[in-house]
This record gives sequence, structure tokens and C-alpha cells, in this order.
Amino acid sequence: MDSDDEIPTLIEHENGVLPAAEPEVISSSRVPVTIISGFLGAGKSTLLRRILTERHGHRIAVIMNEFGDTADIETRAIQVASADDPVAESSEEFLELANGCLCCSIKDSGVAAIEKLMERKGAFDYILLETTGLADPGK
Repeated sequence: MDSDDEIPTLIEHENGVLPAAEPEVISSSRVPVTIISGFLGAGKSTLLRRILTERHGHRIAVIMNEFGDTADIETRAIQVASADDPVAESSEEFLELANGCLCCSIKDSGVAAIEKLMERKGAFDYILLETTGLADPGK
């Protein structure tokens, strides 16, 4: 048996009860960003719609990078709830980056979009970034 596997010895406390530890408060202003990429027709928008329709209670911002005039079509396809639906209250916000590939020609716009969202501290739990089917996120 390794020393890592040994059971630690318990220490008696004078009163028999140890005070409860204060909960650790994370004061980070970090918000996770998930990049959803894949070829045209791979299911990026379907995955996005699935995430947004789940009743998880998270507030999610969506950045959509569409090439050409398809962004409006994609946004309408992904709209998941009406204003009086509780799912809509989980706060989805769509930000469109059109007419270019986020991985190359409009890279600065993508960074600016994320920075703009981060100015609203506490407004979002997650940011989902859907790239165009023409993107190569490896670049």
C-alpha cells in the first residue's frame, strides 16, 4: 500500500466539533467560451438549438459567424422561445458577425464582440461561438 493510499489519522478537537469552513467565493470575471465548428450541414445549429432549449437555467450569449447573407436565416432557425416562455428568461443574446471568416478575415471583430459581451459583467454564464461552415478554427 502506497503512502497515498493510507487513511489519514483523525485528530480530536477540544469541543468535539470543528467550525465549518467558510465557503470559497470565486471572484473571477471569467466566462467560458465554447467554439462550435464543423462543415456545412454538420449540425452546429442543431447543437446550438438543443443547448438553448434545455432548462438548465444558465444565461448564454451566442456569437454567430455566418458568411454572406445566411446569418438571418440561421438566427431565425435557432430562435427557441417566445417572450413569455420560461426558457427565454434564461437569457440568450445573439450577436452576428457576418461577411467573413472569424478564423481569418474578421478575427479582430470576434475579439471585439467577446469584449463587448464581457463589459456586461454577470450578464452571462457562458458564451457560445458558432463559426461558419467555411471556417478552419485551426488557423
